[in-house]
Amino acid sequence: MSCIDLSDDFLLEGPDLKNFFCIVDELATNTTAKTMLTTQMELLPVVDANVIKNSFIPNLSFSGVVKPDSEITNQEIICLGQIRSYFSEAPPTLQGISLNQVLEKGGSKALFEEAKEKSRLFIRYEDQFYFTSPKLPETLCARVQMFGGCVYDNSLERAAFIMSRLRQETQRVTALIRTLPGSSIRKIMILGSENYVYVPQTFFKKTIHALQSAIGEEVVCQRWRIDPFISTIYFSFPKLGKKLQQQYSLPDFLIPGICLTTSDTYDASISARPTWQIGKAIVEGHGILMAHDNKVSLQRFNREIKKEIIDRFPEFLQRLGTFRDVYVSDPEKTLSHLFVRLKVMKAVGKKRTLTLIPERAEDLRNDRCCAYDLILNLLQLPADCSLSESSAKKLRRAVYDAVFLDEKQYGKKTVDRAE
Repeated sequence: MSCIDLSDDFLLEGPDLKNFFCIVDELATNTTAKTMLTTQMELLPVVDANVIKNSFIPNLSFSGVVKPDSEITNQEIICLGQIRSYFSEAPPTLQGISLNQVLEKGGSKALFEEAKEKSRLFIRYEDQFYFTSPKLPETLCARVQMFGGCVYDNSLERAAFIMSRLRQETQRVTALIRTLPGSSIRKIMILGSENYVYVPQTFFKKTIHALQSAIGEEVVCQRWRIDPFISTIYFSFPKLGKKLQQQYSLPDFLIPGICLTTSDTYDASISARPTWQIGKAIVEGHGILMAHDNKVSLQRFNREIKKEIIDRFPEFLQRLGTFRDVYVSDPEKTLSHLFVRLKVMKAVGKKRTLTLIPERAEDLRNDRCCAYDLILNLLQLPADCSLSESSAKKLRRAVYDAVFLDEKQYGKKTVDRAE
């Protein structure tokens, strides 16, 4: 059974690695990158039926004839027509797509409503009919050098202007198309330049398998998230973490891992970031990026992950261990400084910062508080804060850097470690 819906509101989350692989495989199977010539593209804007009333003709890709009788309400029909007909003397002839037609072909009501109320644009190319994403104007308008607020003006005039520019000179563009599994319904997500390189999301499986071989340990999936634009997975290496804990004689167990992200819709580069888990908290550091262009090389990307992330896991714990000998005289004052220095306050907000600092400092009030304890306190902060996904990501990346600050940011006095 398909897990994919073509609506931009599509979202799946979970902790199971096999399920993640199945979903990204299905996405890759039903996603294609098609080269199109702009002079052969036709834009079909959506119009309100109660504004322009005329006869309805069969749609190119949907079977049956939609007739404007009393049993079909305006809310159940999407009306669209050829741009040139709106500027001719004769009344325009509209095409109609009914909700029932979409449902019969496996589509959802959410997809129908999105096309009618949000994207309000269809594209015809080589006798194929395409839904479009509400975010398509961002890349569509970029192809005709159109920028600013007018990009999001879903009007007939905007569509007419874009189409006239597309017809002026032939451009080769790359359309990223998703097809509803088992259906003829297709949707254009972006229109990239001819230099755009599509990297199938099956790269996740290849990269994870390569990293498992490099480390000699199967990964443990922590969580993943997939929407129409960005796919992300967090996974870890517990056995490596236990080995490194023993190597550096640390009293606390931290698990190294990696966060992999990709977007085949230009919303993010392919990226890999180092992560560390302590308790329920996960923090993530600066990683490596790979753009969707003609320089894409997954082999090189995997080598860089090995060199820049995996081989540097020991450095994190080595740095952390040095802070066991750094005495913190005033934890609350030090936390106040670090919240600004690490941009934690920017992630959680000023109001929340005012309550978090004394709360976190309360756990550190003793005569032998060291910077190691304070850093662990910061690393566990993401698990104790309920934030939006974007703010949570900022927080995870902010506190990660606590390990790489100079000792002077915490205190100057060193103490002998208690045996």
